[in-house]
Amino acid sequence: MVDAIASRAARGFLIFVLAGVVFQCLNVTVKTLVHELPPMQVAWMRWIMGIVCITPFALAAGPGAIHMRDLRLHGLRALFHSSGYALWYPAVGLIPLATTAALSFTGPLFVTLGAALFLGERVRGARWAGVLAGFSGVLVILRPGLVEPNPGALLMLAAVPLIAGSNLVAKVAAGRDTPVQVVFWQTLLAAILFTPFGLWVWQEPAAAHWLLALLAGFFGTLGYFLMTWAFRLLDISALQPLVFLGIVWASLFDLVVFGRTADAWTYVGAAIVVAASSVIVHREASRRIA
Repeated sequence: MVDAIASRAARGFLIFVLAGVVFQCLNVTVKTLVHELPPMQVAWMRWIMGIVCITPFALAAGPGAIHMRDLRLHGLRALFHSSGYALWYPAVGLIPLATTAALSFTGPLFVTLGAALFLGERVRGARWAGVLAGFSGVLVILRPGLVEPNPGALLMLAAVPLIAGSNLVAKVAAGRDTPVQVVFWQTLLAAILFTPFGLWVWQEPAAAHWLLALLAGFFGTLGYFLMTWAFRLLDISALQPLVFLGIVWASLFDLVVFGRTADAWTYVGAAIVVAASSVIVHREASRRIA
């Protein structure tokens, strides 16, 4: 159906929007699981089930389907990804999905900071203003000194730059390998990295827990496959504005599945972060064109 859309850009946008919805389905299953099992065990079970879901596609594509060009690149992504999600899994059980989405919008802010601090890029005043505005939005969401600090929100804020780094490496990998290759190696390496932590906190899961883990593996595999496919079609900066739809899907799932959502201040802060991040992404895109 997607291939029937003539415009490459329209296909990329549609695929990325679908990925966003699927990732929120993953968040719902993980949030349900971490209320009953240790987060690191949930993470390991999710990646094990991810291997179950991706392996048939890899085998069906032929013996060379899982051959990758650069193990170091996939290994670097696995380190970013696993570190970020080691923080994300406990966080998602402590805060509403809408708050998770709002804090995830800070990705471009951390990318700008990283480019200036670690890559030596020259960041002009307008981009620094965007970063400061974005973090003022974070302060609106967290309201330090006015409300009790939420450990989940702090963990999520720490996870965002690591996940943003993973996505940047994924964009590079998507230009060299197929979506099946990228998702297969991400899944396998993440499962290996989470193994000692999952075993350390292991509790005997019920059959329902395994079913939810299988759903998490399915949604995660499908979501990363769609995201990688979209990265092959369009630049990550062009897709970035669509990330902000995440708070829409997250709010709907919060209400439908859990019967509650984030407070009004979260949405005010999210609007500030979205505006600031959009300015940064727009200026970055303009700079590349110039």
